[in-house]
Order: sequence, then structure tokens, then C-alpha cells
Amino acid sequence: MDIISFIAGLVVGIVAVSVAVEFAWRKSIPEKTCKVIKNWRLNELKSPMIVAEKIQVAVPPDAKAVVSSPSPGVKARENPDVVGNFAVGLNKAFIFAGEIKEGQIAIVTSDEDIIKFLKEQFYEFWRKKEKVVSYISPQGNVKIRGVVRAVFPYRDGYLMRVSYEKGVVGVILNERMDIEGRRVEVEGEMIEHPFIKPTNITLLD
Repeated sequence: MDIISFIAGLVVGIVAVSVAVEFAWRKSIPEKTCKVIKNWRLNELKSPMIVAEKIQVAVPPDAKAVVSSPSPGVKARENPDVVGNFAVGLNKAFIFAGEIKEGQIAIVTSDEDIIKFLKEQFYEFWRKKEKVVSYISPQGNVKIRGVVRAVFPYRDGYLMRVSYEKGVVGVILNERMDIEGRRVEVEGEMIEHPFIKPTNITLLD
């Protein structure tokens, strides 16, 4: 073997080894899975699950949300024990620096372990039984939360049978409401126990 062939082979070998080492080094660097953003949209997440102290933006129709305080215009389950603000989807999550509102800084992540942890946190808050709020004042005003057991014709209208923590009441309706099995909040006047003339009926789920 002549000297030129030897040197050429040595150079090729050194280059090949250098490329292999560099490639292996690049693969050893952890993939970046988080970054800070300000322009985010909840509809970027598939079937989002949201935990928040308060939500001040519209949520996607397929979202489930649990909040620590009422958020007007947002369908959400209330749980006063909620801590944190985040939204997690199938393979991406937003972790917010504060209340979920326009312009709020967030960390977006695709880390599988973080996503798994956030989903577990969501279900822990979601499954917690909501405290039932019920009261009847001396003036006859009433506010109860319960489950609609039946809606049936009654006199010139309909009667909605609602069970709650202290028993069962009948809510007088002018028109039929097809909400059997749904949780409701009823505000109104106890005109004659156990009948309520409602001023407001709110679906809770």
C-alpha cells in the first residue's frame, strides 16, 4: 500500500468517526418539550380538560372544566379546593401563570409525564363531590340544588320533582322541561310546602 492510499484511508476514517460521534452527541441532548407562549388558544387542544381558579375566555364546546369560583358564561363544575390554572388535551397542555384570560402567559408542553400528572389532577378535582347549598328563609325564599327525578303534568302546567339533601320538593312549571336526571339549582318562593314557584332554574351539568 502506497503512502497516499494510507493517508486517504486515514482521513476518511477520521471523518466517519467524527460524524458518528457528533450524531450520537446530538441524539443525547434531551428534546425540548416546553416553551413559554403568550398567544394560545384553548381550541388547539383536543377534548380539553380545564382546571382554573377562574376562566375569563370562551371554552370549546367539547371541554370539561372545573373552577374554584364562578366564571360567568362558562359551563363548569365548581370545586372550592381547586388550585392551579391549566388546560390539558390529548398530547399537549397549557400551564398558566394565573387566571385563564386573554394575554396570560402560559407554558406549553408535550411532555408525557407532565400531561399524565395534569390529567390525574383534573380528575381528582372533577370527581370531588360538590357541596350542596340549600336554604329556606323565614320569608319563604328558597334556593336548593338537587337532581330532577321526574317532570309530569300538574294542574294547568307541569310539576318538576327534585330530590335534594333534605328531601323532595315539587317545582311548578308553566312549560315542560325535558331535564330528567339532570342536576339543577332552583331559586324561588316556597308557596306551600313542598311546592316551589321558581324565579330561576339553572342546569349544573
